[in-house]
Amino acid sequence: MKYPNSPISGTLASRQSGMDETDYQGRNTPTGKAKSHYARFRSDPHYLPKYYIYTIACLWPLTLLAEFFTAHVRSIDHIAFWIVGMLLLIAPSFSLIFVSGLYFMLLAAFMPTGFLNPIALACMAFGILLGIMSAALMHNAAHDNFPQTWQSRLIGEICGLFQLTGFVGWSISHTIHHSAPDNPEKDAHAPGHLSFGSYMTSMGTLMKDNLTNKYFEIFGVNRETKRTWSLLGRFLPVVRYTRVFFIFVLMGPVLFATFYVPFKIANALIYGDFNYRTHRPMSDGSFEVLNLNHNVWLRFLNAISFGSYFHKNHHRSPNIFNPRYARDDGKPFITHRVD
Repeated sequence: MKYPNSPISGTLASRQSGMDETDYQGRNTPTGKAKSHYARFRSDPHYLPKYYIYTIACLWPLTLLAEFFTAHVRSIDHIAFWIVGMLLLIAPSFSLIFVSGLYFMLLAAFMPTGFLNPIALACMAFGILLGIMSAALMHNAAHDNFPQTWQSRLIGEICGLFQLTGFVGWSISHTIHHSAPDNPEKDAHAPGHLSFGSYMTSMGTLMKDNLTNKYFEIFGVNRETKRTWSLLGRFLPVVRYTRVFFIFVLMGPVLFATFYVPFKIANALIYGDFNYRTHRPMSDGSFEVLNLNHNVWLRFLNAISFGSYFHKNHHRSPNIFNPRYARDDGKPFITHRVD
């Protein structure tokens, strides 16, 4: 693993869109340009650890309060099976997340109330729909595209809770992605020449490794930074598990299996799908970002995800809520070039 000594430079795409790492997420507000999470990450080596500590400090009291009123954990005879299954759900691999769906459906089938009924099927459909919409809402929150900055933060935190990633870490990775799209050494989640299945399996790991490289690039490799990042790496699964356990206590086992798990699977799938299909390699070794809306399925996805597959438009105009309505000049949008 390489730890460069200098900040990354903007790529062709970031220069074309007029963005860089430190200011793409900012927007004009009555008090001036908002400071992005990435800017805070660059200035404070403990920014992410503090965010995760605050997350746990808030969620565990809320979890205990939810259990006090719902008794969902106390009412389950074999709670250990549910607790173990959540480990699959927090893994940074789509394959394991998908397996967790089958696992929780099996557990739900043995619940006294069952789940094979019209209400449960409606919950699954609603969970899938919200999982797709949540990806688009998180995306816009990271760009501060809601009318007020506090609205972007609130919506981003809610989406980050249910997506398990957390809003701050996701926003930082997304800033890095925009600053160097499709650069295999700098992009947070470049599809490159991977197959779709390989990309879906490795996307979470790519983002984690990229953030690690960026941290050491900014703060250097020394005893303190290595200790801080090592502690963060051990702490992060605890934070993700805290989020999913809170959701379980809040919803209860049947709703968790029939609504939330489909939500999580659909959410992970849509992120991988639109990133993979809109960032494609060209015959000369460069990469191009595309707008996709050429069949019924894509038109449906664009309708429910606020134009997520108009990704070329998004990279050119990241502060437009629905990139469907951004102007497309018809020219190719080339990102990383291979010399």
